[in-house]
This record gives sequence, structure tokens and C-alpha cells, in this order.
Amino acid sequence: MPHTPGSSSRAIRIDRAWGTTAQRGIGMLVAAVALALCVAGGAITSAALSGRPTTVDEALYRAIAGFRAPWLEAPSLALNQLGGGSIALFVVPAIAAVALLVTRGVLAALVVLPLRPITQWAVESLKAIFERPRPPHREIAVSLSAYPSGHSAVAASLIVVLALLVRHRWFTVFGVVYVVAMGYSRLYLNVHWFTDTLGGTALGVAIGLVVWAVVGSIRSLLGRRRA
Repeated sequence: MPHTPGSSSRAIRIDRAWGTTAQRGIGMLVAAVALALCVAGGAITSAALSGRPTTVDEALYRAIAGFRAPWLEAPSLALNQLGGGSIALFVVPAIAAVALLVTRGVLAALVVLPLRPITQWAVESLKAIFERPRPPHREIAVSLSAYPSGHSAVAASLIVVLALLVRHRWFTVFGVVYVVAMGYSRLYLNVHWFTDTLGGTALGVAIGLVVWAVVGSIRSLLGRRRA
């Protein structure tokens, strides 16, 4: 059956979304660096600092404490719900999967569904290893230790995969703003130190890149075998 111009252009967009072999290789290299930075950051805060905040952590903690405004409360609480719990586990992946199903095909839609469980497992494993205390005077109830930030990791892993699959400048800009806003909300609610959010973001970037590169490589391999 011949391809119509519309279906042909959609196929091109789908192929482009998964990148070339070289691009996936670069993605894996960046993922390795990001993961190493995350683990190194946890090791430094746990071993060298015994869980104490860094100078930058303390400076930002004091700065945010001195700049608390009512209009920041609601967005921070909204991001807390958006990045954790059932909304992050079911609602956000479902919306992303439907959007990708329409624009980038079935495989892209399926890729985003396991991202949250994978990221959550990695976060909880590192939290158990490093056991860093959270900041004092927390605005909401939280459990587990501080490093790395789970909300930052979940946000970064999803945005990285979506940005690679969508490949539009506007979405990349939106994604960066979203990840930064998520990190700031964790500081504003006093549930994480700044370095926790950096570690979580690095971990999320690593997971997103690995998932995208591995699935893309499998897709490419299967395509060559069918050909």
C-alpha cells in the first residue's frame, strides 16, 4: 500500500524522534556523566558533610525564607501534587501517552508509562543509601531522606523523554522552565536542599536518556531485521 504524503511525513517525524545511532550513543554518554554526578553528590553530602547542608544550600535556604509570598504558596503546593503521588503516577503519564500516541506512535506512548516507577525505584534506592536529613521547618509532611529529590527526578526524566520525542523548541523551553519550577517549589516548601534538587535532576536526566536510547536502539535493530 503506497504511503500518502501525510503518513510519510508522520513516519519521518517518528524516525527523527528516536534519533540516529550516534545521537543515542551521545545520549548514553551524557546519561553516564549525569548519573556519576548524582552519585558523587550523594557521596559527598553523606560522607564528607555527614548530611549537613553545603554553603550554597544554607544561603538559598535563608534567601527563600526571607522571600515568602502568598502568591508562591499555591503554585508550590500544586507542583507538589503534580510531581508526586497518584497524579504523577497515573494522570501525567496517561496524558503524555495519549499525546505521543497521536503524534509519535504506539512505541513512544508506551515508553512514558514505566518512567515514573523506574525513577521512583532509583530515587528510593539512593535515599536509602545516603540518608540525608531534610531541612528544618518543613511546610508539608514528607518521608524518607532528602537526597536526591524525587520530584525533581520524576520531572526531569519525563521532560527529557518528551523533549527528545517531540523535538520542538517551544516544548524544550517549557520543559526547562517546568523542571526549574519543580526544583524551586521543593526549596520553597523546605523539603529539600538545593543540592538535593540538583542530584534529582541529574538522576532524572540520566534515566530519561537511557530509556530513550535503549528503546530507540531496540527499535532500530528490529527494523533492520525486518528489512
